[in-house]
Amino acid sequence: MKKQSTSLTRRDLLKASAVTLLASSVNLPAAQPAKKRVIVIGAGIGGLSCAYDLMERGHDVTVLEGSRRVGGHVKTIREPLADGLYADVGAEQFLKHGYKAYWHWVKKFDLPWMDYPKRNDMYSFMRGKWRTDADLADAKLQREFGYNEREVAYMQAHGFKEVQRLYLGLHAAKFKDETQPFGLGLDELDQVTLGDWLAEQGASASAGARRTTKEKPATEGDVSALYRIWQDAVVQMRGLPIFSREVCRLKGGNDLLTDTFARHLGDRVRKNCRVSAVAHDAAGCTVTFAEAPEAPPQTLKADYVVFSVSPMVIAGIAVTPAFPANKQYALTHTPMDMYSRVVLQTKTPFWKGDHIPSINLITGDRHMTYVWEMAEEVPGERRILMGYGQVADEPAAVLAAFRKFYPGKQQETLEQAIVHQWWKEEPLAVGCERTGFPFGKLAQVWPHLIRPVGRLHFAGAAYDTLRFGQDAATLSARRTAEAINGA
Repeated sequence: MKKQSTSLTRRDLLKASAVTLLASSVNLPAAQPAKKRVIVIGAGIGGLSCAYDLMERGHDVTVLEGSRRVGGHVKTIREPLADGLYADVGAEQFLKHGYKAYWHWVKKFDLPWMDYPKRNDMYSFMRGKWRTDADLADAKLQREFGYNEREVAYMQAHGFKEVQRLYLGLHAAKFKDETQPFGLGLDELDQVTLGDWLAEQGASASAGARRTTKEKPATEGDVSALYRIWQDAVVQMRGLPIFSREVCRLKGGNDLLTDTFARHLGDRVRKNCRVSAVAHDAAGCTVTFAEAPEAPPQTLKADYVVFSVSPMVIAGIAVTPAFPANKQYALTHTPMDMYSRVVLQTKTPFWKGDHIPSINLITGDRHMTYVWEMAEEVPGERRILMGYGQVADEPAAVLAAFRKFYPGKQQETLEQAIVHQWWKEEPLAVGCERTGFPFGKLAQVWPHLIRPVGRLHFAGAAYDTLRFGQDAATLSARRTAEAINGA
């Protein structure tokens, strides 16, 4: 019998090689994105988390911070406070539920956190009297305050502070994409004030209804009805109440997270480097900055730039070519809140055992609108009280206000007052969270505010769907890092 040939033809070799390559490709790792050079402007929590995220993904990152410190609106002071006490004079809380991006970093770095009982057992000064949470839950008092029967029934089921959701929630099911408030049959509500819309739904004045009249015309400060309906829908999509009582903070100060980012980023973070100009085109970006006010300008080139500063700060940076008209309008018409943070140091926790046993107060006084305790885990008798004040308040005015509105015995225990004026002490971190868009403005601002412009991206508290400071900053930072990584 003729011996069968075992030789392979050229066609057989090519076929076998193709099969081998196909089989081996099944186990090949996915192609990695090309390494990119990225400059992040601003070392607040948004900029730092974005930079760290990009670094982890293998990209070359530089963070340019114009001030002497990192953290932006996250700032913890320890001086001149006594006995190891401290105060978060900027971002001072995060929600126990939600805040997924923020919690990701807390868990990743195994940072110590604690419950923050500032919203429990609250006393509110309303209509000339201090009211407890139990008082405000009483149906009889709610009727005396002017709420209608429908609202009273809703508050009995859901709580005093949830009353507006009775009306805002009417359209919640229409929202499927939390970034998109338009095209749902509600667009005309951007041209209506929230007060007018609530009145049309039969809401009481106590619930926020306000009819526009010749005597009381609408103003630029009146919030868009569509904006508030959309924002509440997003809050519901995230499974949150209007008023979240379960809040937390990092033990020892919220700067623990921003300092941790900075430590891991190392010399990628350059402080005292104030950016004056950004040039960009289809090929890349050039950033001009100086390391001191009198220092000569320097330039750095990058593939992408991330603006992680307030729109109010971007206004001071020359961008070439200029932003498109819709982006420029969005940046210059996004309202940001401004306030001073008030810190009181006391010799003792004087409120304990007083006839108002809780120090969680809603005062109605503009010099210290809210009052609560922080650093309560620090041992010793001395305590720290916090609050919000007017933009340019002074310590003497705050002390006088506290002595006036607090009804118990405290005159001899107040040791010092500190008023941290953000506009004065941290001008590059001014503007904490977005406030509501005035009626007629949402369509002109959204979504242009959060969209990138070519190779220029935006991250920070102003550039996310919801206004929740640290949550918005870290969420927008994650979105930006993913976009640049996938580009």
